[in-house]
Amino acid sequence: MKDYIKAQLKTNDLIINSSFITADELHRFSCADARWADNKKKNVLQKRTVKKGEIYQFEFGKNYSPELSYEHRGLIIGVRKKLLLVLPIFSYDPQKHPDVYHPSDYPNSTSDLFLLKQNEFSFIQHDSVIKLGELKVISMNRILYQQPGRLNISSNTYKQIESLTFQKMFPTHYHDFEALREENEKLKQRIKQLESS
Repeated sequence: MKDYIKAQLKTNDLIINSSFITADELHRFSCADARWADNKKKNVLQKRTVKKGEIYQFEFGKNYSPELSYEHRGLIIGVRKKLLLVLPIFSYDPQKHPDVYHPSDYPNSTSDLFLLKQNEFSFIQHDSVIKLGELKVISMNRILYQQPGRLNISSNTYKQIESLTFQKMFPTHYHDFEALREENEKLKQRIKQLESS
């Protein structure tokens, strides 16, 4: 109990004496704590069916910079029983995000931000970016609600998002995987040649 009280006193002292915690952040900070308390005892094995390609509003909680914190959208790219693999999504601001990747508009960019344009995805209200370099493993209890629409997991866009995430998060493994895939294609071609001769 003493440790808890000390932690609360430190937190309160930081909030009262800090010039960098705004009223907006304090509100989001408080919401994160309240949601954690509300969901702590919930059964994580919800009856909710969650699928790859779906977009949800999540409470990511309090994190250190530059990690994403608080409430944001996220794209699910994996489901592992009670856990989800999620890529955060947030609003696109050309001033703050001058370098983004887009298959046709910015195909040569190596940015960690994948641009989703509103005119290409009717279910988003404004241009947004997916943060490819911040794959999160989170509990299903962080779901607040489901966003409308989803990315078709058979689409080139979704496949490219998964591939770029793998490339950025695990570059060595991605390189090895690509080398094996290339070797596999060469062996397939060789088998075809031998069968036809």
